[in-house]
Amino acid sequence: MFLENEIIKLRPVEPEDAETMWIVESDSEQWMQNGMSAPLSRQNLTDYALSYDADPVRAGQLRLIIESKPEKGIIGIADLYDISVQHRHAFVGIYIFPHVRRSGLALASLDLLERYAFNLLNIRHLVAKVMEDNAASSNLFEKAGYVYRGELPEWYQTGNEFRSLKILSKIIAG
Repeated sequence: MFLENEIIKLRPVEPEDAETMWIVESDSEQWMQNGMSAPLSRQNLTDYALSYDADPVRAGQLRLIIESKPEKGIIGIADLYDISVQHRHAFVGIYIFPHVRRSGLALASLDLLERYAFNLLNIRHLVAKVMEDNAASSNLFEKAGYVYRGELPEWYQTGNEFRSLKILSKIIAG
């Protein structure tokens, strides 16, 4: 079972998940992480959920809802994106709701996502993009064995301020 363990389950997006995705996508703190400059509407996300392409190879991306098994509640979202079958790499992103952060659930989610990517998608290399001041995200990926590969200086602008983007990667194995 590549998409679940004793504490969490990663599952496909369902139409009723549009509201959850809207909450995540409306978090302006995450806009910089996602390269967004405006929130998506509920309708945008409902349309996405209704037309979700469950073939990550064809779509070039995979979005999974993270559920906690004990509470059976949604605790976050995991993404693989810019998937390249030819080069066997993808970018990875994890969003965990604030009320369950620092509980090991992001690390457990990342582990499941890596096993799935390696064993079913034949992905060998995962890359995370992390804003320079996002210590929690940097710590998560470093704890999971991702290695700092460099940064893109002054990559994002917020008002009059520029922020650099760190690149961390991991060569994964089953």
